[in-house]
Amino acid sequence: MMWKNKGFVQGKTTGFFLCLNGKASEEITWHCKHYKGRGLMKSYKNMAEFAKEHNMPLKNIEETFKNYNEVAKKQAENPDAGPYDAYGGGKSHDQWGKKFFHNLPLDVNDTFHVGVVTPVIHYCMGGLRMTPDAEIQTTDGSIIPGLYAAGEAMGGVHGSNRLGGNSLLDCVVFGRVSGRAAAKHLTSSNIAHIAKAGGAAASSKL
Repeated sequence: MMWKNKGFVQGKTTGFFLCLNGKASEEITWHCKHYKGRGLMKSYKNMAEFAKEHNMPLKNIEETFKNYNEVAKKQAENPDAGPYDAYGGGKSHDQWGKKFFHNLPLDVNDTFHVGVVTPVIHYCMGGLRMTPDAEIQTTDGSIIPGLYAAGEAMGGVHGSNRLGGNSLLDCVVFGRVSGRAAAKHLTSSNIAHIAKAGGAAASSKL
């Protein structure tokens, strides 16, 4: 949705302001302190202070907050009557598809923590078709012997969205699965090779 909107340009990077009001900041106090300590987030007594620093009209922020609060109210009162498709399914009164609103209302006189964010690739949903044993398949479903996957390279195991957390979950779980399957495949291949070699040796003595 960020790419559909227009953020501010800083150098060659398109940025957006992540604004956390007092209630939202309290929910993730440790994170706010962590990012402030690294210069990635800044606290403001109110939005007027923020607007002055970034040379933008406070009335624009007031109008944005007013609209946000109104949309949140409509969503709470009639969640299925919105004119827009909501992210994740359902309907929304928000043009960007937002349907869950928390820590309301937004008020320009509230305290805020603000950071700059920009769209990046956070997670790859994979692309390698695989079996439950982490065996990689061709487009027709045939298994490619000896080829396995774990982590973000996996495809088709998440459904329409990924599991919460990060790719370490995929790496650990399917790392064990693929490791076990690979060991089994290697053992079977070795046994078959030894048996074949033994048969060949026996035939040569005849």
